[in-house]
Amino acid sequence: MRNKGRKYISAVVLGGVVLCALVDLVLGQKGYTICDAQGCNCTLLAGGWKNVNCHLLDDQDLTLFPDHIPDKTSEIYINNGQTITFRPRTFDSLRALSVIRFEKVQNVVFNSRALVKIASPSLLVQFFGCDDILFQSEAFDENQGSLSIEVTDSRTVKLEKSPFSNLSKCTLQNIRNLLLDSGSFEIKNLGSIGRHGPVTDVLFINIVAPEISNKVFFTSLARLSIRNSKIGRICNGAFQSSQISAIELINTTIDTIEPKALTERTLVVNFRITKCEINKLRTEAVTAGMTNLIVNHSTITEVETGAIVSTAANVEIVGNEVQTFHASAIEINKWNKVMIDQNVIINLHKDFITVPWNKDVQLITFKGNEIYHALEGSLNFLSKLDEDADKLEFDDNYFAISCSCDLADWIESLTNTTSYTDKILDTSFCKVDQRLSECFSLSIGIINMQNFTEITCVNETADCRSYNGETRTINTTGKIFTDSAQNDKQNWLIFIVVLVACFILALVSTFVVLLIRGSRWLKRRVCSLQGYFRNDYYGNNNESNDEEENTIVTVETDNEKLEIPEELTIEFLHELSQRLDDPATHQEASELIERLYEMFIIDESYENNNREEEAHLYEELGNLNLQIPPPPYEEQPSSPQSPTHTVPPSQTTTSPRGILKLMEEKVVTTNTNTEPSRTVLDVSSSSTRPILTGEYCEPIDRDVHLYSELRQKDEGKQDSVKSTGSGTMALRPLPDKPGFSFQAGPSTKL
Repeated sequence: MRNKGRKYISAVVLGGVVLCALVDLVLGQKGYTICDAQGCNCTLLAGGWKNVNCHLLDDQDLTLFPDHIPDKTSEIYINNGQTITFRPRTFDSLRALSVIRFEKVQNVVFNSRALVKIASPSLLVQFFGCDDILFQSEAFDENQGSLSIEVTDSRTVKLEKSPFSNLSKCTLQNIRNLLLDSGSFEIKNLGSIGRHGPVTDVLFINIVAPEISNKVFFTSLARLSIRNSKIGRICNGAFQSSQISAIELINTTIDTIEPKALTERTLVVNFRITKCEINKLRTEAVTAGMTNLIVNHSTITEVETGAIVSTAANVEIVGNEVQTFHASAIEINKWNKVMIDQNVIINLHKDFITVPWNKDVQLITFKGNEIYHALEGSLNFLSKLDEDADKLEFDDNYFAISCSCDLADWIESLTNTTSYTDKILDTSFCKVDQRLSECFSLSIGIINMQNFTEITCVNETADCRSYNGETRTINTTGKIFTDSAQNDKQNWLIFIVVLVACFILALVSTFVVLLIRGSRWLKRRVCSLQGYFRNDYYGNNNESNDEEENTIVTVETDNEKLEIPEELTIEFLHELSQRLDDPATHQEASELIERLYEMFIIDESYENNNREEEAHLYEELGNLNLQIPPPPYEEQPSSPQSPTHTVPPSQTTTSPRGILKLMEEKVVTTNTNTEPSRTVLDVSSSSTRPILTGEYCEPIDRDVHLYSELRQKDEGKQDSVKSTGSGTMALRPLPDKPGFSFQAGPSTKL
C-alpha cells in the first residue's frame, strides 16, 4: 500500500515538472513577446519604439521569459492580473526602458537577475494597490543608470538580500507588512555616491515592520526617513553603513532598540527622533558618532545605562516624557552644546547624563523640567562646570519634593557641589503638601524654593506665616504617569462603559421594534373592525369604468350622521323602484338613486365647492322632468315615538336596489318620529364616510359624460313620463343654497 502511494506521488511530481517544462517551452518560443499575451497590446511610436499596455483579467497569470520584452520598449503598464512573474533576464540590455508600472496586481515577483544591464539613464518602477510584492536577491543587477522604486498601498512587500545593485530612491508607503532580510539595502554599485556624499534616499511612510534585522542598512545612504510607522524592534547591527547623512524617526512607534543597533562604524550627520513612542533603549543602542542628536516631543519608557554613547557636537533633549533615566544613560563626549529643556522625568538616577567639560563648550541648559524622583548625584554634571559657570543656564525647574528648611542640603546631594546651590534655590520650585498648606494658608501646589526658605525658615525652624510668593502650575497628564495598575483599571472601565452602552442600545432597539410592530397590529385591528362603503359612479353595463373616476373611498369619521329630508316620500321611492324594474329606465333610475343617496351624507367639513356641485345637480335633476305622484297634503297622524332603527352595516350594499331599500327604511323611520326635526341615524360608533379619492375626484369628462347625457335622455323620454301621470321635476323650486331638502308647495307635483 505504501509503495502504491509513493508511486502515485512520484507520478504527480513528474507530471508537474513536465507540465512546467512544456509551459516554459511554449512561452519561451521564438517570436513570442508580451505583445502577444492576452489582454496586452503594443503601441508603435516614432523610430520603432514601443509602449506596452496590458489589461489582464483578475485571475490571469502572466510569466515572462527572456526575449519576451522587445528591445525597443520604453514604457510598460500592467493593470490587474493574479500573478506576474519575471524570470531571469526577462529585461536584458534594454536601452531606453524608463517606466514599469503595476496597478492592482495581486502578486508581482521579480526573480533573481530579472532586470540585467539596463542601459537607460533612469528607470522608475511603480506599484499601486498591489497585494504582494517580492524582490529576490539581485533582481536588479548591473544597472548602469539610476533606479527608483515606489510602492503604495500594498499588503506585503519583501526584500531579500541585495536586490538592487543601484538605487537612487526607494519609497514604501502604506505597507501593512514589510519584511526586510539581512542586506536588503546593500547596494553594490558604489558609483551612485556623488561628489558630495551618498545620494540614495529611503523613505518609509505608514509601514508596519516586525523588525529591522541585522545589516539591513549596509550601504551609505543620503537619508533614511521613517514616518507614521510601527516597528517591532531594531536589531543588533541593523545600521552598519559607513555614512548616513540623516536618520529621521517621526511619529513612529518602536518597541525596542537593541544593543549596537546603530554602531560606531557609522557616521550620522543628523539623528532626529520626533513625536515617537519608544518603549526601551537598551545599553549601547546608539553608539554612532553624530553631528546633531535631537530627541524632542517623544515618549520614552526606559533609557538603560549607556543607551546613548556618542560624540555629538549638539545635543537637544527637549519636550519629552521619560519614565526612567538610568545611571549614565547618556554619555556625550566632545560636545559643544547640550540642551535638556521642558522634559517630564519620573525617575532620574545618578549621573543620568555625563558631559565631560572641554574647551569647545559653548552652552549647557537645564530649564523648565519637571522631575518627580531625583536620586542622589543625579545632577552631577553641574559639578564639572566650575571653570565656566557663565555657560550654564539653570532655570524654572520643578522638583516634586515637599518644601522644607533642608532644601539646601538636598540640592548639594544632587549636584555634589555647593557652587550652584543658591542658583538652584532661586530658580527652582518645590511642592506644598497638606501640612504646609494648613500651616501657611497656602493652596496645595508648588512654590519657589528661595522664597519659601527666606520667609518661613527662621533658625532652621518653620515659622507658620502666610505666603504670597511665586507659584507655578505643572502638568501630570502625560503617558509616563500611567502605570500598569492604572492601565488595567482604565481598560476595565472602558470595557464596562462599552458593555452598558451596548445593553442600552439593545433595549432601545427592542422598544422601537415593539412600538412599530404594535402600532401596525393595532392599525390592522382597527381597520378590520370598521366597515367600508364602495360606490361606483356612472355604472354602465356596456362600458368599462375607470377606477379612479368611479371609486368612492371610505374615510373614517367620528359621530357622522345620515339625514333624511322630510319631503322625500315613500311614493317617490316606489316610483323609482318601478323605473328600476323597467329595462328602458333602469340605467337612468340607478344613476338618480346613487346621486340622491350621496346627497344624504352630511359632514361639517363639507366644502363650498362641493355644495356648488350639489346645486348644479339639483338643476340637472329638474331637467329630467321625472313625474312622480304627489304626496298627500294632509298630515298623517303621528305615531308613537319608536326607538331609532339602526341599519346594520351588513345590510348596506353598493347596488341601486340595496341603496333604495335603505332610503325607504329611513323615510319610514322619519315619518314615524314624533320630533319635528329630521331624524339622525348613527351609522356606527366609528362610522365611515364614503368620499371620492382625494376628497373629490371629479371625472375629467363630467360635462359630456353626465350632464349632456342627461339632457339627451330627457328629450327622448318626456312623452313616456307624461303618460304615467307624474309631475315634472322641472317645476320644483331649487333650494336657496346647496342642501338636501326638497321644497314642496301646493302647486308642485311629485
